[in-house]
Amino acid sequence: MANDEQLVDDQYQLVMCIASGSSSQVWEVVEMSSGRHLAMKLLKTDVPEFKENKAQMKRESEIHKLLDHPQIVKFERYSSNRDHTYILMEYFRASNLKLQIKADTNGVHLKVRQLFEGVCASLAHVHQKGFIHRDIKPDNVLMNKVGEIRLCDFSLSSKLKLGMGKLLAGKLKSIQGTRTYIAPETIRRNQPTFQTDLYSLGVLFFEVLACKTPFQAPTPEELLQKHLRAEAPNPSEFNPNVSPEMDRIIAKLLKKKPADRPASADEVLAEIKRIRIFKEEIVDAVAEKKANQDKDALSMLSEIRLDSRADAKLKEMLETNPEFARKFAEEKENKAKKKKAETALNDARIKVAETAEAARGKPAAKPGATAAPVPVAPPPQQAMAMQMPMQMPVYPPGFPQYPQGYAGYPPGQMPMMPAMPGVPQYGPQPPVGYPQPMQQPTPGMLPQQQPGTPMPPLEAQKPQQKSQPVSPQPAASKGVSTPTPQKQPIAGSPKPAPKSGPPVPAPAKPVTAVKPVAQVPSRPTPPPTPPPSAGVDLDFMTDLPDVL
Repeated sequence: MANDEQLVDDQYQLVMCIASGSSSQVWEVVEMSSGRHLAMKLLKTDVPEFKENKAQMKRESEIHKLLDHPQIVKFERYSSNRDHTYILMEYFRASNLKLQIKADTNGVHLKVRQLFEGVCASLAHVHQKGFIHRDIKPDNVLMNKVGEIRLCDFSLSSKLKLGMGKLLAGKLKSIQGTRTYIAPETIRRNQPTFQTDLYSLGVLFFEVLACKTPFQAPTPEELLQKHLRAEAPNPSEFNPNVSPEMDRIIAKLLKKKPADRPASADEVLAEIKRIRIFKEEIVDAVAEKKANQDKDALSMLSEIRLDSRADAKLKEMLETNPEFARKFAEEKENKAKKKKAETALNDARIKVAETAEAARGKPAAKPGATAAPVPVAPPPQQAMAMQMPMQMPVYPPGFPQYPQGYAGYPPGQMPMMPAMPGVPQYGPQPPVGYPQPMQQPTPGMLPQQQPGTPMPPLEAQKPQQKSQPVSPQPAASKGVSTPTPQKQPIAGSPKPAPKSGPPVPAPAKPVTAVKPVAQVPSRPTPPPTPPPSAGVDLDFMTDLPDVL
């Protein structure tokens, strides 16, 4: 075959073979007269079906020259002579979509909206011209780095047959197309329609998003059977980032019956424009990685102490990468501003501390000078003794109600609480008996007197009469232990006759139940507390039954 030095028709120099098929090759050529780079689809002459292939290429050129769309490879000219048969086209510098899916999936997904919309728009133009492409697949779509696409290869394209022409055409003589992308009606040899291209378009969309085709099988026959009967999965099963809206569009494109698919490519294009293809936007991993590398380099070169090698590396990066140099300058300026602010803050703190120290170290005022008045805090106010004793003192039987010579508290007043206007006063309370004490006090021991209370005269120290009301004794002062026996408000306990000399407690006697005296509702007595049981082992945690 031709090499780099050969010329086709003495005016097109072959540069590089771009693709090769069973019946033709695609070459990059240079037009000698103008120097333009073009693409040449050159027919092979050493194949048995040369005549059939030559007729098919002529039909392809006739269809191709009728198509004029920015996203379809532009047709230049067709030539056929004794030596060469070829089609000249626009040379679009880009690899096909099939190779890009395998090599750079993330890069394809970054431009997926431009890709899908471009393919739909170009296919809609083909249909508007009344032709069916019949071989929509990633191999026949070219896309460059900025997302521009070109639809190519119209070798299987045909005119749409309608009405009587469709009836007279009957069944197809042979099945033409690529098995992976072929529509079910083509497998059944029915006449193709615009929906035939839409089925192949759905397989292309699926492969772009899921990086695999919806139907795969070990043999060609099984693959064709899946196109006829198997239900297509959703691309989100293989790529969870695919949106539900995109799943629904692809599922509709892959319906087995042509009538269940969208009506036209324009309808698919309108749907693609109004939905989101991915749930989350795709991030350019390459750009992000480069940005992170620049950031790491800035941090490393800014923090370390530069030696000769690091200095040389920094100088090289600043000279060869203007963007890096700009970032480095901004980082350096930000650090300088931050350091300046910290220095100013420290200076302000030092100045405040020096001012305070100078104020504390000033010499005494000279005689005759008027000293500044020093504010004196007011003395704390003495809190009025308004507290009620937490527990009333209890005396054993035979013990006088009050110390000898002490008078009972005035009716309605509590210990250490003077009568106050507006405060309700309690009336005289009936006498209440005392319960059996837990511990006998020392003979002759009297409750300690409240500090500051004057001692009454000795002749006034006489036992109190039983008829006097019983009032609680003031709490004992700190440092003297006052027994706190169990309180049981039982009235009518017998008391011994008063004797001269220090009182001696009577022996403990069982307390008999006596009819309780009615209490004033406004002054309730605390409930009795049972005495602690001595020598009883309370294994309550181990004796509880299991709870289900």
